[in-house]
Amino acid sequence: MRETSHQAFARADGGQWAVPVITGLGGPAFHATLLAGLRDLVGADHVTDLSYDQAGGLGQCSAASLLNQSMIEWTTNLYVNGSFYRRDPNYQMLCGMAGQRRRSEALIVEPLCPEGIPDAEYRRLLFERPGFASKISVIGARDDGVCYINLYFSRRHGAGVEDLLRGCAPLLIALSRRHRELRCPAEPACAEAESWASGFSLREIQVAGLLRRGHTAKQVGRELGLSPATVVTYKNRIFKKCQVASLKEFLLKTPSPSAGGERGLAC
Repeated sequence: MRETSHQAFARADGGQWAVPVITGLGGPAFHATLLAGLRDLVGADHVTDLSYDQAGGLGQCSAASLLNQSMIEWTTNLYVNGSFYRRDPNYQMLCGMAGQRRRSEALIVEPLCPEGIPDAEYRRLLFERPGFASKISVIGARDDGVCYINLYFSRRHGAGVEDLLRGCAPLLIALSRRHRELRCPAEPACAEAESWASGFSLREIQVAGLLRRGHTAKQVGRELGLSPATVVTYKNRIFKKCQVASLKEFLLKTPSPSAGGERGLAC
């Protein structure tokens, strides 16, 4: 098999940890494989991967844990749907970076420990309760938005870890962006999409179609390679666009799928 540009860069840059990750680009196990490589490199136990649009709005998010997957999904869901992302100590910086125009990608590696968080509820629910001793964020910003990768450590990360992550930050951000592009291509909603889906993105149409077929958030996530928290985010956007407050209202307002009637989902 011909070596990809990411593989060549990983080898040239000493990023051997990334070589197996590249084969999982676009697949449901991408973040688990990424975390396994980062565990060997810097000792991280958990990872969350989020995106922010140009207006500072939260986009896709995924999470993986080597210790407790249910815990990291619960934490991520709380962060996203409990609006704790607006209380993130880095939130103002993320919004500022998202709104800037730049010629090249801006990269930041930002460490954080519980004692550095003044918001007591945020610290208790998103650090102390899940057992995070420290976090290092890798942030990549360009004109189309911000990539926000958080590595969580069950023990305080050691000396030199931040420097290691600064060295591999360009590759780490590039892999995250490429995976997101493969999982959710930047395509407009299909012309054949039903009238209720007017103004929906391709991914919103896909999520809505599965919800209409009776899938739970976890089932939708498995089908599309998304975390349950990301599915809930899409579901909330769908409900807002349809002007409904619940799944029952959504199902009543939109027509039931008919045989061959979901052609827009296959685009």
